[in-house]
Amino acid sequence: MGVANDNYDYHYNLKIKTMKKYLKLFSFLFIFSFMMEGTIAQTKSKIKTKSGKTKIKSDEPAYVERNYATTAAITELSDLSDSARSYTSVQNLLDNNVTLVYDDNTFRGNEPVRKGDFIVALNSSLDAIKKVVDEAAMPVESMDSNMMAINPNSSATMATDATATTDATMAADATVTTDATMITDASATPAENVEGLPENSIYNSAARGLMEKGVNAPFEEGKAFKPGALMPEKEVYDVLNSVFGYQSQGVNPYSTYMSRSKFAMVLNNAVSTKLQKEYAVLDQRKAEAEQMRQADKARMKDEMQRMEQAKRDSMNAAYQAEQAEIERKAIENESSKGKKKRKTKAKTDDSTMKLEEK
Repeated sequence: MGVANDNYDYHYNLKIKTMKKYLKLFSFLFIFSFMMEGTIAQTKSKIKTKSGKTKIKSDEPAYVERNYATTAAITELSDLSDSARSYTSVQNLLDNNVTLVYDDNTFRGNEPVRKGDFIVALNSSLDAIKKVVDEAAMPVESMDSNMMAINPNSSATMATDATATTDATMAADATVTTDATMITDASATPAENVEGLPENSIYNSAARGLMEKGVNAPFEEGKAFKPGALMPEKEVYDVLNSVFGYQSQGVNPYSTYMSRSKFAMVLNNAVSTKLQKEYAVLDQRKAEAEQMRQADKARMKDEMQRMEQAKRDSMNAAYQAEQAEIERKAIENESSKGKKKRKTKAKTDDSTMKLEEK
């Protein structure tokens, strides 16, 4: 029995050792083949120019310039199904007039987002946010105006002044402000100094729109702006964080580019986050305006009561003064009648004494 166990242990250990050897061999072969694949790919990517120099062929997808559709409906797109992950995001952006798709009714979600795509979408997103916020702010501004019309010295004026230095002014400002300092200085790169932007192109218009809003990324002073250049994923997140205060944990710093589908989802999230912040500010303004309106209403009620009481007091005082005057005149009349009676009696007495003397 003991011999059988020893033989079993021996064969078992032998199998384990054999398996380990094969495992090491397979691991070595896998690593070797991976390294060879990279070397072969790099060798294939080398091409010779006309001058005979060798350079590395870029894996960057070919760039084809296309025109954008300024207005489009999600149902008009020929290459985006309602089952796509980015469908809802694209729909939300298009509903808000964000320039994102091409005029041939395509979205091309699998293609990389280019810097030209990025600035056009970013500028139109800021315009869309401003429009939505301005429309939402109209009832608040109207409420403030009505309160000031009713009472120029009302609390509504103070409420407007009090919020003038807060983020609430973003709703009424001519432009939508950003949440953080731009990547470059606001005055460092005026649009007319950005190279690579044809005067009549949509990129030039988008660049000027961004710079007027204080956004200078992804432009670099002294460097030509290439609309067809790939927009690195990290730079997309950096700019959206600067402009919208949008932060994401899904940043891949090693990714060379971001697909247009992913960009649509990320941009939609950033815009939604910004709008939530703006709505929160507007809700606060509405609450403050309503509070001031109620305070003014209460104060006006108190003022009306005070005026009515003052009027009643004045009428009462006038009535009392009138009664006092009547009483005074009555007393004077009584006094005058008494004097006349005394004079008449004195004359009568005089006449009687004279008659008696005679």
